[in-house]
Amino acid sequence: MNKEFNLQNFIISVVIIGVILVVGIYITSSIQATTRATGTAGSYVNESVTLSALGVGTLAANGYLDGSCGTITKVYNATSNAITSGNYTQSGCTVTNSTQSCSGTTCASPWKISYSYTFTNDTQSSIAAGNVTNALATGTSWISILVVVGFATIILTMLTSGLGQAAQQQGATPYY
Repeated sequence: MNKEFNLQNFIISVVIIGVILVVGIYITSSIQATTRATGTAGSYVNESVTLSALGVGTLAANGYLDGSCGTITKVYNATSNAITSGNYTQSGCTVTNSTQSCSGTTCASPWKISYSYTFTNDTQSSIAAGNVTNALATGTSWISILVVVGFATIILTMLTSGLGQAAQQQGATPYY
């Protein structure tokens, strides 16, 4: 009876620790998301953008968290000659050489592009919450070891107590 009671306490403790861990990960990831600074503005002046063979280039702000590129204000080719807006199209953070008149050395890549952008910026609070989330989600290998050892203990305890009881019952039963 006492062994079963201790075993039940151990199982309940492991379940409670697991639930607290999952809730902690959820709360800290929510804190990380809500403490970020959204709509942070910035601008690039003469960002160097290399066009692909198809005449397509991606602006750097595309790689930012929730990055959104504003309208391009100026474009220069590799030799610092202005490229007029009729020679390219912009779709979000993608720029495409859109006309045949803008080819060869006239529009030599890389282009130097100026534009404004907005993005979501991490704050000290969101960075700290992200570090806690990562630590809880990935850095707790000792909890995994504890759970495996705990379940192995449970299974071995159940097997040994069950076999012991079966042997006692079998020994107490008279055979005729």
